[in-house]
Amino acid sequence: MSLSELACENRLVGTNSVIKYLKVNKIDKIFLAKDTEEKHKIMIINMAEENHVFVEIVESMLQLGRACAVPRKTAVAAILKKEEKIDK
Repeated sequence: MSLSELACENRLVGTNSVIKYLKVNKIDKIFLAKDTEEKHKIMIINMAEENHVFVEIVESMLQLGRACAVPRKTAVAAILKKEEKIDK
């Protein structure tokens, strides 16, 4: 798997968005930066394990932000399950 998976419509970017969708079990895969704040990393990993969601570790928040085409560092991103849509 690679960061190129994040070049899709059903991508979420940011801790709050990922947590929101994890709570309702709508996430297929998570990308988590190594340099994410430890408390957030632990929370995301624990929630992912509870929901049986694969977590791919990315080298840095800068690399993850670039892969998501956002102009800032990004701690976490995710891909929604195929049948899910992003709430606006």
